[in-house]
Amino acid sequence: MSGCEARDAKKLVRSPSGLRMVPEHRSARSPFGLDEPPWVPDKECPRCMQCDTKFDFITRKHHCRRCGKCFCDKCCSKKVPLPRMCFVDPVRQCAECALISQKEAEFYDKQLKVLMNGATFFVTLGTSDKSELMVCRLSNNQRYLVLDGDSHYEIEIMQISTVQILTEGFTPGGGNTRAIGMILQYKVPGSEELTQVKFTAGEDFSCNKKLAASWLAAMHKVSKGGKTSRVL
Repeated sequence: MSGCEARDAKKLVRSPSGLRMVPEHRSARSPFGLDEPPWVPDKECPRCMQCDTKFDFITRKHHCRRCGKCFCDKCCSKKVPLPRMCFVDPVRQCAECALISQKEAEFYDKQLKVLMNGATFFVTLGTSDKSELMVCRLSNNQRYLVLDGDSHYEIEIMQISTVQILTEGFTPGGGNTRAIGMILQYKVPGSEELTQVKFTAGEDFSCNKKLAASWLAAMHKVSKGGKTSRVL
């Protein structure tokens, strides 16, 4: 097993909320992940925190796995996938949390896979007038933006401060636009200065234009959501 594979290794753990497949090392945790919330103690919730129904022998209480609050079965009956907490199976969630998790499913099922598969761009670092053809992808542990060409760079997702998507095709009267590139700024660890990187889809790689546009759209989705707080 290589060093990277060992660092990204996962283990199966059982929590009160269910089975989770989590990284063995905390340093390998995804920046898109969420910690399990503390459960509201049973003695502090005599009534459903949604409909105010009193709990008794017949009306049992249930904890939402996403927010940790107490609900009756009616208000907390949905079992929905929750990949941000690494749950293996769908888990019980209240109606509000279930809706959020269902919306996030698109990001995990589509955009995240697109980012990890990668796309090809001409990459320009800083104020350089030279660009390099590189394959850009999200690392397997989702912590780094990896740029591979003749050179190799890794940009930590948490250090990215701004993302600007470059488009073409806009007309004053309206019309479709197409993502053709991206400018991002990030902090190099140990420095407060921002470094700029520009990504441009090559015009002579028409077969990759659609892939590049999809990758840029997924990156925009990440940046618009605020990376760590939410993904939508």
